[in-house]
Amino acid sequence: MTEYNDNRALHDHQPSSDQPIPAPTDKHSSPAAATLWLIDDDAALRLILADTFEDAGLTVISFTQAQAAWTRLNDILQQQTPADQLPDVILTDIRMPMMDGLSFSDWVHQHVPQLPIVIMTAHSDLSSAISSYQTGAFEYLPKPFDLDEAVTTIYKAIHYQPHTDVKTKNTRKSAVKSDATPNEPNEPNKPTEPTGHTNQASKTSPTTAPIKPAAKETSPTPPAATDNPSGIIGQSQAMQTVFRAIGRLAHSPITVLITGESGTGKELVASALHQHSPRRQQPFIALNMAAIPHDLIESELFGHEKGAFTGATTTRQGRFEQANGGTLFLDEIGDMPFSTQTRLLRVLANGEFYRVGGQQPVKVDVRIIAATHQHLEALVKQGKFREDLFYRLNVIRLPLPPLRTRREDIPALASYFMQRAAEQMNTAKKHLHPAALQVMQAFEWRGNVRQLENVCLWLTVMATGDTVMVEDLPPELLDSVPADITQQPQPPHTARSSQIPPQIDMNTQGSIDSGAISPNSPMTTQTDWQQPLAAWAKQALQTGETDILQTAMPEFERVLLTAALNHSGGKKIAAAHLLGWGRNTLTRKLQQLNLTPVQDQNKYH
Repeated sequence: MTEYNDNRALHDHQPSSDQPIPAPTDKHSSPAAATLWLIDDDAALRLILADTFEDAGLTVISFTQAQAAWTRLNDILQQQTPADQLPDVILTDIRMPMMDGLSFSDWVHQHVPQLPIVIMTAHSDLSSAISSYQTGAFEYLPKPFDLDEAVTTIYKAIHYQPHTDVKTKNTRKSAVKSDATPNEPNEPNKPTEPTGHTNQASKTSPTTAPIKPAAKETSPTPPAATDNPSGIIGQSQAMQTVFRAIGRLAHSPITVLITGESGTGKELVASALHQHSPRRQQPFIALNMAAIPHDLIESELFGHEKGAFTGATTTRQGRFEQANGGTLFLDEIGDMPFSTQTRLLRVLANGEFYRVGGQQPVKVDVRIIAATHQHLEALVKQGKFREDLFYRLNVIRLPLPPLRTRREDIPALASYFMQRAAEQMNTAKKHLHPAALQVMQAFEWRGNVRQLENVCLWLTVMATGDTVMVEDLPPELLDSVPADITQQPQPPHTARSSQIPPQIDMNTQGSIDSGAISPNSPMTTQTDWQQPLAAWAKQALQTGETDILQTAMPEFERVLLTAALNHSGGKKIAAAHLLGWGRNTLTRKLQQLNLTPVQDQNKYH
């Protein structure tokens, strides 16, 4: 792995003649090896990823900041660095000092559009996914991700375009030479949040023409974690798949069929597809087929002429005309009458329809997003749904997971709905006790997210006090949850405090000795480990030590990590699960703490 010197980017934009670009020197590299630029300010994660990609046969050049990678790309564009230094693919984090990954990706997409970028981030919300694809990213990887999946994604990006294949890299290099214009490249926008650093990358020597920042109307900087205009929340793997799909489909006019149980948020997803599309300034019309009488559906969809039927005293536009230029969301499409399906098929085919009682065709430009909780294939076999319409709608199918399959998202969803309910009721937000939250996570939620929202509203109104206890939950939750969960004791402090192993020996010199961890060591009471820790902290402070948390935390993690590995027989995935970590986090901690599990560290279980 080549670690690129970022200091040059922080002090001077233009390189001097005595600062050559470092050549790849990794033992795995070869003349035919593809080059990956890896950008992340997390040194431990950068090391793990670099080792992984080098083992996969790539030449890796690492950057600690996007600013340094931007400077080097600028050198290539201005022909101050040979074009063969251009990488085959870039993997970058989003949130970094001085320049964020989205701004960097947007700039690269504008100036080197044939260079694929893969974006990774720990802030894996819908806004990050959509912003990544809008800046031209090839793929979006939410952390923690599987290392094998990351390698596969990187190779897909390298071979995405035939002319960017490793064997034909010179084609891309020559294209960069022909497109390079020394005075044109612009510096991407910096993050809008203050970073506490002075940006010196734009300082140039008196003999060098400065590069002016690009003037942009909006910044692709991701919103704050609390900013969630879409209302779609989830960190689970199932929701990350949904986020990636929305990001890819938002800018496409293609028809989408959203499937999922009632209450999973199908209309929210349809609205997000519209709000992040080029049609966002145009109308978004939502229509539930099950809520309209069958004899009125055609008039509701296509409108009617004056005198078309009794009571039609004026000409009326239908939903298709009202949504012209925008998006029409047809919810519960499976309940549409068979006769109306035929007329809808014509609109999907050529964008034309006739109003009820009309003689002239009406032409519209509408994106159709349909949704259903039913199995349309079964309805087709039963003759209740047109097969040709099914294939027209089923261009891209986007399934939404039920809430019971993503229980890890319930705490965040409950907190969000409790906050919304408090604002709606003009009262203070109530907090869920961990035991009550455990009951909610064990519940089946047949009504999915909508049912959870209603329960949070009920709790805001009916529960007494600022903290919602188990006994405050609605009867339907308590009746459906096993008794061993509802009858668990609720300690006044943290529920996990008694689960910390006691083998922590504090000495008087301010260091911590983790000792040997036996897999059969019994768990003891809370004070068995807290009292020695308190005594050590007190004496360390009395001796004038500072940053004692930085001293204690590595040894504290070493004790827990060793215990988990012993308990799991050295299996890292099992140990990570015991600790509540991801596999990549555990691997990083092993390297940081210089620990070696029983089994081979490079073998994943």
